[in-house]
Amino acid sequence: MSDDADNLLHGPLFTEMDDSAARFDEWSYPKGILRDGMVALDENKRGLADQYFDAAEAVVQLVNDNQVADYTVSSPILYLYRHSFELYLKSLIEATGGKPGREHDLAKLLAMAPVLPDWLRNRILELHAVDPRSTHLRYGDETGQFPGPEGWAEMNFLRDAMRALRDHFVDLIERMRLNAPASVARGGMS
Repeated sequence: MSDDADNLLHGPLFTEMDDSAARFDEWSYPKGILRDGMVALDENKRGLADQYFDAAEAVVQLVNDNQVADYTVSSPILYLYRHSFELYLKSLIEATGGKPGREHDLAKLLAMAPVLPDWLRNRILELHAVDPRSTHLRYGDETGQFPGPEGWAEMNFLRDAMRALRDHFVDLIERMRLNAPASVARGGMS
C-alpha cells in the first residue's frame, strides 16, 4: 500500500489549521472544511442557517446543470431547506428574547415566534408537514407511515419560493435585532 493510500485509510480527517490552508479568497485553493473553533455555532444560528440554505441551493444547481438526477437528491434538498428554516426560526425567536432550546418541531417553533405574515406561517407549515419531527428526511421511513401528503414541486419553483421565504426571514431577524417594529413586515413581502 502506498503512503498516500495508507494516509487515506489511517490519517486524521482534521488537523490543526496552519499556513498550508491559507488562500487569497474563498475561490482560491486549497479548498477545505473548517470544523467549529472559529465560530461558536450556538451563538450564530443565522450563519448556520445560511450554510444549510446555501448547501440546498448548491444541490439544486447540480440538478439544474444535469450533474445529478433530481430524484436521487430530493430528500437531501428538502432536509437542507427544512433545517435552514428551523434555524432561521430559532434565530428569530432568540432575536426577540425567546429561548427555542433544542425544539425541532416547526409548528411548535412557530408558536414561539413573533407575529408573522400568514403566507410565511403557511410555507413553514408546508415544510413541517413533510417532516414534522425532523427525522423522516434524515432516517427514512422508520415508522411504516409517511408523515405528509404525497406531492411534487417543480425544482425552480421550490428554489424560488425558498429564496422568498429566506429573504423575508433575514429581513425580520435583522429588524428584530435592531428593535425595529415587526408590524412593518406583517402585511406582505416587504
